[in-house]
Amino acid sequence: MDGSFEFGEDAQHRKHHPVETWQDMREALAAHAARAAEKCRKHGLVANAMQVFFHTHPHNGDPWYHGQRSFEIEPTADSLAIIGQAVAAGRSMWKPETRYAKAGVILLDLQAEADAPRDLLPTVDPVRSQKLMTALDAVNAKFGRGTLRPGGIRQTTPWSTRANNRSPRYTTRISDLMEVRA
Repeated sequence: MDGSFEFGEDAQHRKHHPVETWQDMREALAAHAARAAEKCRKHGLVANAMQVFFHTHPHNGDPWYHGQRSFEIEPTADSLAIIGQAVAAGRSMWKPETRYAKAGVILLDLQAEADAPRDLLPTVDPVRSQKLMTALDAVNAKFGRGTLRPGGIRQTTPWSTRANNRSPRYTTRISDLMEVRA
């Protein structure tokens, strides 16, 4: 489950707004880790490993930097656990005074939740986690994605990709099909 993105590409002006502060990067990693975890839960999967990366723009004259960490995690699809680990990995790679153009969180070694190994002493209470994530997903399914978000994730950000001019998705969404009335 990939949660990668480019920062702030404005669909109308095609201008990138690089991330220059740790607070914005932390929020970006958290938002995309939460989205990747949501996708895992939707498919009944848990992740056993994760990759976190970010890099500068290769063609704008800034010094090139690509930070990347891959590591094993306790089998989970819990947004809060995945966010915490993604942010910690990102913090270890952060270089101040750098303008980042792209970042991502990729969940790896996915398997069905029922087949996942159980830890004798889990760091997250699995029953509490299951109830919390079920409630989060139910509210977001009923009222729209992003209605409830883990703390520290804003609804709109200066770095988020905008899709104001996105074409209708006729082939993947029934709601985008045109209606013909006779």
